[in-house]
Amino acid sequence: MVPLQSFLILLLFLTHQSSSQVTLSISPQTLSKSGDSVRVQWSTIDLPSHLDWLGFYSPHDSSHDNFIGYIFLSSSPTWQSGSGNLSFPLVNLRSDYDFRIFRWNETDPIRLDQDRHRLPGTSHLLSRSERLGFERGRGPEQIHLAYTERWDEMRVMFVTEDGEESFVK
Repeated sequence: MVPLQSFLILLLFLTHQSSSQVTLSISPQTLSKSGDSVRVQWSTIDLPSHLDWLGFYSPHDSSHDNFIGYIFLSSSPTWQSGSGNLSFPLVNLRSDYDFRIFRWNETDPIRLDQDRHRLPGTSHLLSRSERLGFERGRGPEQIHLAYTERWDEMRVMFVTEDGEESFVK
C-alpha cells in the first residue's frame, strides 16, 4: 500500500508542476521612440519568490547570461499572487528586445557586477516574451554634443538609421 501512495503523491506533484505555464506578455509590441515605456505583464507563477526576476535582452537572441538589465518581480505590488505587471522606458538600441522571467534560488558568489553585487541566476527559465521593436525612420538617436576649439561652437554627433552623413544647421 505504501508504494501505491508514494506513486500517487509523486504523480500529483508532477501533474501540478506541469499544469501551470507562466504567461508573459508585453504591450505595445512596437515603441515609437527612445524613452517610450513598455508594460510587461505576467501570470500563473506558482509559489512566487521575492527572488523571481525579469531580464531585459537586446538583441532578442542573446544568451540567458547576457541580460542588459533586470528587475525583481517583487517590484510589482501584486507579485505575491503570482501575477503582476511593470512598466518602464526603453532606449532604442536599434535591435529588438525580449524579456525573460527566471527563478533565482541558488547563490553563485562568482557572478558579480562591476559594483561587486551578486548577479541573478539564469538556470531556471519560467517564461519568455515575444519580441519588442521600435518604429523605423524616426530620426536621429544617441545624440552627443561636444565643444570645439571655438567658444561659440559645438559639434553634434548622432546615429541615423540610413547611416548617411547628415548635417545640422
